[in-house]
Amino acid sequence: MSINAIDSTPSILSGISSLASAFEDTDTKTGGSFSEMLVSQIKGVDQTVKEAEDTSRRAMLGNAGVSLHDAQIATAKAELDMRLLVQVRSKALEMYRDIMTMQV
Repeated sequence: MSINAIDSTPSILSGISSLASAFEDTDTKTGGSFSEMLVSQIKGVDQTVKEAEDTSRRAMLGNAGVSLHDAQIATAKAELDMRLLVQVRSKALEMYRDIMTMQV
């Protein structure tokens, strides 16, 4: 079993940059809308959760090549993605409520 160094910042930075690029103005980049970007992010989170469940299941069954460590990492990534999605949803609802209570 090999243990990776803690300072694996390139992988962390690539994850952050991909997340930041997902929330850039999509109209100027690809011609997509905010709702299309949101749907793609939801599908991505769903895929991450399914992969984490599969990895955990394989680790519990003792399949070769899948360690408990890999299962924990996949589960942590899925949990973080889900938390981010819930926060985006909460902020969107908060903005909607603010707009609806504005006086015209």
